[in-house]
Amino acid sequence: MASAEVSSPTKVKFDAEDVDKVRARQPPTQRYDRKEVQKRLDIEQWMDDQLRILFGCQNDSDSYPELDLDDVMKIEESSREQKLQDYLRDCKQPSEVPEFIKQLLEKLQSVKPS
Repeated sequence: MASAEVSSPTKVKFDAEDVDKVRARQPPTQRYDRKEVQKRLDIEQWMDDQLRILFGCQNDSDSYPELDLDDVMKIEESSREQKLQDYLRDCKQPSEVPEFIKQLLEKLQSVKPS
């Protein structure tokens, strides 16, 4: 059994063997590109803001259908526009839907698939 040496009341010094055992139990983590994550967050926030406008939400308690960026990206490119139009058919601002879809499709071009 490896020993832990107490060097001060707030610090514990571990043997290298103990550290290696802990590392061996930890699952590997995926590294994320910080800029890509921020870009995705910005698009998701923009989508949320636009959906609130399209569905006429006045305050935070108003509900509206959510649109997930990953779900949109999984739709085959040739049918994305039509599926988005179908999804937004009940919105309160139908005249704004084509511009929203156009902007969303442009933004999707800059995002890497997850």
